[in-house]
Amino acid sequence: MHRLALSRVSRVFAWAVFAACLASSLAAQDSAYTGPDKSLLRAEFWADLAPVPGVGDEWPVSDATARSRLLDEAAWAYSGLIWGFDFEYAPYDKARNIAERFVLTPLGSLKPDSLSFAAGSRKVASDQLWSFVEYKPPAALVELMESYMQDPWKGSQGVGKADMNLGVKGRRAAYEDALRLAVRAYLQGLEPNKPRLVRGRVVFERPPTMALMGGYYTAQVRARVMVLEIQRYTLY
Repeated sequence: MHRLALSRVSRVFAWAVFAACLASSLAAQDSAYTGPDKSLLRAEFWADLAPVPGVGDEWPVSDATARSRLLDEAAWAYSGLIWGFDFEYAPYDKARNIAERFVLTPLGSLKPDSLSFAAGSRKVASDQLWSFVEYKPPAALVELMESYMQDPWKGSQGVGKADMNLGVKGRRAAYEDALRLAVRAYLQGLEPNKPRLVRGRVVFERPPTMALMGGYYTAQVRARVMVLEIQRYTLY
């Protein structure tokens, strides 16, 4: 009994340490964003230089490949800020033997070559290449992003993760998992009864952040959600 209690305390303590490290790491990245002035998108991104061997990746990753991946990830993140995604979400339902399903469909995309590295921001730390990436959207896109701060859009957030052994694909999977949890958190406060299917749109409120924690890519997102359709189970 005593050992069981100690085991529970150890797990709680380990989780507390993990949460504190995650918050510290993500907060450091989050502070890099320029804030509500969307006339210039500027955030810091990083890429692995020494990925897990055996996942089909070059090792070590060349500087050119790392820079290309930085721009690809920034272009995807900024596209999520500007246009966002359609989503379709079916919650898990044990009683009905229904598995959770979450599908994202991008509504627009920037080309990586439309972005640029901020001068003098490149640095290498812990086998990672870091750099600020900038994009100056035209006025029409700035207005579009500002519209997400108004009704019927609502704020939510989520922290998602994916196994680092997935390599580059794991990074995108972690971002999408965080969006799933942000949508789910919003719906739990909106809909008292579990729906059968929900359709809507979700956008990043600010650039998402990524950390490598305990063997997992761990992404934190702040999102804006707009629900377009809720299909409920029929009651007899």
